[in-house]
Amino acid sequence: MNGPSPLRGVVFDLDGTLYDKRALEWFMVRNMPLSLLRLLRYTRVRTSLAGLDFGSGLAIARETLRRLSDDPNEQERWARWIAERYEPAVLRGLREASALQPGVHFVLARLRAAGLRLGLVSDYRGVPERLAALGLAPGDFDFVLVTEELGAMKPAPRMAEVTLAGMGLPGAAMVMVGDRAFADQRFAAAAGMRFLGVRPRGKVDDSWMPWSVARDRLLHAVGERYVPTDMS
Repeated sequence: MNGPSPLRGVVFDLDGTLYDKRALEWFMVRNMPLSLLRLLRYTRVRTSLAGLDFGSGLAIARETLRRLSDDPNEQERWARWIAERYEPAVLRGLREASALQPGVHFVLARLRAAGLRLGLVSDYRGVPERLAALGLAPGDFDFVLVTEELGAMKPAPRMAEVTLAGMGLPGAAMVMVGDRAFADQRFAAAAGMRFLGVRPRGKVDDSWMPWSVARDRLLHAVGERYVPTDMS
C-alpha cells in the first residue's frame, strides 16, 4: 500500500469483492436448473456492457434487452424473468448461501475510525437490498454509486468522474478494491486510484491477492491489525 499520497479513501466493489460470489453462482445453478441457458446469456450480455455509457438507466435497460433479443415479445419475457425470477433468486442466494468475506465489518469500522472515506461502486441495481441480505447497509459507506442507475458500467470515464466527485478526494489518495480486471482494475486506472485485486486463489503480487491479504494491507495502511471479533 505504499504510494505517492497518504491513503485517504477506499472504494470497494461489491459482488465478488466483499463476498465470494462462487457460493451465489452455485446457488443460482442449483435453484434455477431450467434457466441455465438464460443465466449464461444474461451474464454474457451484462459483461458485454463493460465500459459503455448510454446516458441513463432507461437507456441501458433498453440496450440490455435489445442485446438479449431483437423480438419485442421476447424482450418483454426477458424483462419479466429478470424482475420476477433472476433478481429475487439473487437476493435469496445472498441470504441463504453467501456470507461476507472474513473481517469486512472490522475493516470498515477501522478504516472509518482512522478518518478514511469509504465508497461503494457497484454496476448493478438493487444495492440496498443486496447489502441488507449480507448484513450491510448503504450507511456503512460515505458514498454509494450504482452505475447502472446512471446508464453506464465500469470503467466508463463518466463513472470515474462521478466517483471522484462523490468521494471528494483525488484519485491518488484512494485505492479501489475489486475482483474484475476488465472492470474494476480499469476503473481504478481511469480514476487515478491504486488497485487491490481480490481473487480466491493464485499468485499474490502487488495487484492481485486473496481477500485476507487485501484486508491486511488495508489495515496495515492505517496502523491496524486484523483480530477476529464479533465485528468480523
